Amino acid sequence: MNSFLKSTIAASVLLFSLGQATAGVYTSEQAISSQQYQYNKQQVLTLVNSAEVQQRLMTLGVSPAEAQMRVDSMTNDELITFNQQMNDMPAGGIVGTIVTVLVVVAVLDLMGITDVYPFIRPI
Repeated sequence: MNSFLKSTIAASVLLFSLGQATAGVYTSEQAISSQQYQYNKQQVLTLVNSAEVQQRLMTLGVSPAEAQMRVDSMTNDELITFNQQMNDMPAGGIVGTIVTVLVVVAVLDLMGITDVYPFIRPI
């Protein structure tokens, strides 16, 4: 009887320690927003990972790893704005692309999200 009591207590402790699994509703808007964010992020990462942009960033003192970290920290709205600016640029405008990347990095520095440019103080 003593072993039965111990087994019952052990089973009760195990049962109550497992917790409960819960599931929430995942709306269509959330799914679309998540997919749009991933798409926008991939578009910017593709640009940042191109050889020309990486070479130019390194010339300006920004490592490709830092640029990728900055893209990873961008919000969906920032990514959308960046992609819209890229789509509005004329083809072959690599200089404009690099300037846009540097401006985005400067804005992130101003917001205090990153600290790439030592001369920019966050607001």
